[in-house]
Amino acid sequence: MTSLAEPRSSKWKRRAITIPTMLVATVVAVIGLPFIVPALTVADLARLRWQVPTVRAYLFVTQYAINDSVEILIMPWFWLRDGFGTRFGSAPSIRRHERVRHWSLALLARRAEQLLGIRIEISADSNAALQPGPAIVMCRHVSVFDSSLPALCYQQRGVRVRSVIMAELLTDPGLDLLYGRLGSIFIPRDNGQEARVAVADLGRSLDASTVAVIFPEGRLFRPELLEHVRNRLTQTDPDRARTLVGLRHVLPVRPGGISALLDAAPAADIVVIAHAGLDQYPDVRALVRHIPLSDPVRVTAWRIPRAQVPGDPGARVRWLDATWQHVDDWLEAQLAT
Repeated sequence: MTSLAEPRSSKWKRRAITIPTMLVATVVAVIGLPFIVPALTVADLARLRWQVPTVRAYLFVTQYAINDSVEILIMPWFWLRDGFGTRFGSAPSIRRHERVRHWSLALLARRAEQLLGIRIEISADSNAALQPGPAIVMCRHVSVFDSSLPALCYQQRGVRVRSVIMAELLTDPGLDLLYGRLGSIFIPRDNGQEARVAVADLGRSLDASTVAVIFPEGRLFRPELLEHVRNRLTQTDPDRARTLVGLRHVLPVRPGGISALLDAAPAADIVVIAHAGLDQYPDVRALVRHIPLSDPVRVTAWRIPRAQVPGDPGARVRWLDATWQHVDDWLEAQLAT
């Protein structure tokens, strides 16, 4: 499944634009390396940016485009091997697609460290949490770079990851083709009933080797967005708004999607992933100015046994809010050091 009830004609109309665009952009980026890199180097040095951050960012984006194009080019071959797409859900097909994702994420993680200085440090006590499923993983969301963090945490442990992804990312053709075949789902930002049905289907597919990842805030954290959400909750749910007044670094959980997962996967534990180190770079321009980053991205994870998750809808929302408050408190301690 790639998107909710998307007509086949609409899907391929989109891909007829996104796939050639990505392939052409990759060719231009690679061919232009001998010309663009020296020009960007001069521009960086003229601004006394001795670590040439713009060059590093360009090289990373080029690597991303190369990976995406490799994924695009290999997908038709997999389609043929899988009986013209009729065996995408089979174990051999999943293994083939998982190997591609593993290669792509591992390579991008190395390039992020080499070029951008993004080093991921997972706390030692997180190992007990990041065990095989079935599990529902809730991760905070503050940057485009943390979108792949749960998969990076799990793939080195041989655990399959299926994600709830915002539909806007269907514009990335590699992501569209590869992750859709691996069982991830793309949902609209404002989750409706159809989206919750799709999320529930994902939850029912979990097994001992699979986890489902969701970013329960529903969007990237921004201080001004936190204030907006608080004001809206004050109008719609004042009691809940009062309990969330202490949040500083996360947005309130949007309970619809995570509740649909919990109801569909009654045996799944909960894993919470929190991270600190990307908060001071609210956009790409801010990140580029500080490349290479000097401090690591610190990651922690803890596992909550399913027996501790309330079944009553109201109690569950209060539990989700308390859990996310704990994430906020951890972040406050990390950012204060």
